[in-house]
Amino acid sequence: MKFHIQTWGCQMNDHDGEKLSGLLSAEGFEAVDSAEDAELVLLNTCSIREKAVHKVYSELGRLREEKQRRPLLVGVTGCLAQQEQAALFKRAPHIDFVLGTMALKQLPRLVAEAQAGKARVMDTGEYPDNHLFPPAVTRRRDTAKALVTITEGCNHACTYCIVPTTRGAERHRPYEDVLAEVRGLVSRGYREVELLGQNVNSYAGGCTFAELLERVSEVEGLEWIRFTTSHPMNFTKELARVLVTNPKVVPFLHLPLQSGSDRVLKRMLREYTVAEYLERLGYLGEGRARMALSTDFIVGFPGETDEDFEDTLRVLDEVAFDSSFSFIYSPRPGTPSLRLKDDLPMAVKSERLTRLQQRQAELTRASNERFLGREIPVRIETHGPTEHGWWLARSGEWKTVHLAAGPGRDLPFGELVQARITQASPHFLGAELV
Repeated sequence: MKFHIQTWGCQMNDHDGEKLSGLLSAEGFEAVDSAEDAELVLLNTCSIREKAVHKVYSELGRLREEKQRRPLLVGVTGCLAQQEQAALFKRAPHIDFVLGTMALKQLPRLVAEAQAGKARVMDTGEYPDNHLFPPAVTRRRDTAKALVTITEGCNHACTYCIVPTTRGAERHRPYEDVLAEVRGLVSRGYREVELLGQNVNSYAGGCTFAELLERVSEVEGLEWIRFTTSHPMNFTKELARVLVTNPKVVPFLHLPLQSGSDRVLKRMLREYTVAEYLERLGYLGEGRARMALSTDFIVGFPGETDEDFEDTLRVLDEVAFDSSFSFIYSPRPGTPSLRLKDDLPMAVKSERLTRLQQRQAELTRASNERFLGREIPVRIETHGPTEHGWWLARSGEWKTVHLAAGPGRDLPFGELVQARITQASPHFLGAELV
């Protein structure tokens, strides 16, 4: 049977897709590049924002018409599956099975039951070892870095967040298991890994997260280590020291702020004040100047005033984030924030988001301009030049680099090369091969 997996959402979802693909491949199924060529389509979903949910239901509508033309199995997994569970069958009766985020290993069984003609197959139960996938099962995409799960779930209770519902409480992989997977990846040719978790720096799999970074960095042949994503309350001085001093840990930190207003942060139940967030950034010391900082913002949270939003802009300028991800507040089913009065007009929310993103674009351009004239290592992320003649690469600071290598030059995929930065925009750096 040929299968196709469509994935929405974060790196955790991307890696779940690799695990699901590996499970099916181990059963003798064949992966194909499009739903039109597949006999099984699996939608690996996100539910953190309403827009992501709409995309899933739109695709389900298209697949309903497809099922009327030919035999086709349709399954839904990921966060929307865990959130909606049996309600998905009511809204889209043509779904054959629903698989929860904490039951991924049950996929072959669910597919077999659906193939046998059983209707509305579902497993959204919690399996304690769900995150302990044997590395050999994972069917990795053709990327320059490898994703490695170290923890799943979250023990924080932010009022707007669906993650504790869709991913459960924190579970941590033993550090020996993580190290074994990284060693195996390096033996297969990977030189960069990204450690994943909903709250990666709360890791407690036999050592602290900072200690895990140090141990992973000792793997011979590994060049770069990234991690996503962190919570400010778990950002320690020990972790800051490793970030600044360990040459294998890239000079990039994503630390979500969400709002620059203490009033809003309290309603979000983020557990810190703006001053405490800034104090944690201060742990980086002089190393801050070498780091690229990224963050998240939610605009238009219930009760956000003009003053609250101006506070956010002030913090944005004070920190001068190199980049940020910003979104209008999206109410999610079952979250405590639904009880808050949300009467701010959408036009006001949209105007605030536009202002914030415009200011961030200016800051990002300024950040990128600081690279002009520098020679930096970048990793090649394409197998050949684009139609424009440049190669796509990535710096340790997570800067997208358009690299000119000259006619006829073949650059090795996944390898580090030296690049001289010649151009800066809000979206990428232009560079020449050294």
